[in-house]
Amino acid sequence: MGSIDTNTIKPLLEKYLGSFPSTNQHEQAKDLNIHALTGKIEKTVYKGSEPKSTVYLIYTGQYDYRPENDVKMDAMKEVLEIRLLQRLREDESGVYTPGVQENTTKLPQPRYSFIVHFGCAPQNVEKLIASTLDEINKIKADGPLQENVDKWRAEGKNTLEPQLKTNNFWLGYINGQLQNQEDLQQVNTYEALMDKVIPNELKEMAVKYLSGDNYIRLVLLPESQLTTK
Repeated sequence: MGSIDTNTIKPLLEKYLGSFPSTNQHEQAKDLNIHALTGKIEKTVYKGSEPKSTVYLIYTGQYDYRPENDVKMDAMKEVLEIRLLQRLREDESGVYTPGVQENTTKLPQPRYSFIVHFGCAPQNVEKLIASTLDEINKIKADGPLQENVDKWRAEGKNTLEPQLKTNNFWLGYINGQLQNQEDLQQVNTYEALMDKVIPNELKEMAVKYLSGDNYIRLVLLPESQLTTK
C-alpha cells in the first residue's frame, strides 16, 4: 500500500476544498444526548402473516475511541460473523444469512453499537438466540480461533487494496478524518494495526463491549404467533 505524499495531496486539497466559501465559523459537534436506552431491554413485535421472524441483538455504550480499537472492533465483528455463519446457517441449518454490524463514533462523544441480526423460522427464534449468545460467550471466555483472526486479516487487506484506488474511498476517508480531527496519515498505519491483532485482545474487547449491561433484544414474529400464546 502506498503512502500519502503530503506535498502532492496538499495542493489538490487546496484546489478542490479551498474553493468553498469561508464562513469563518468553526462549530463543534453538538451533543444532543440522543442515545440508545441503557440496561437490558426486550421487545417482541407481532406483525405480518409470513411465517418468518427477524431478530436483532444490540450492544451499545461508551467507547474508548482509538484507531487500534476501531481495528479490533472490525476484527471482532468479522470473527463472530464467521462463527455464526458456520453454526447457525451450516451446522444448525436454522437461519437465513446472519449478519454482524459495528459502528463507532468519536464526536460529540465516543460511543459504539454492535449489532447481530438474522432471519429464521418463528419456532427457531429462542434456540438460535441462545446459540448466538453462546458464541459471544465463547469469545469472551477464550477469544476467537487464530484461524478466524487470520482469515479476517487476509480478507481485510485484500479488500483495502482496491478501495485505495477509488475516489469514493478517499472522499469518505478524508471527510471522516477531518470531522473527527484525526491525522490524515492514519490510513498508512492500518495494515500494521491489523498485523498486531491477536485473539486475546479480541477476548478483552468482547468482555468490555459485549458485556450485556446495555443489551437490546428485538424480535419480529408473525401475528399468528400472538394468537397461540
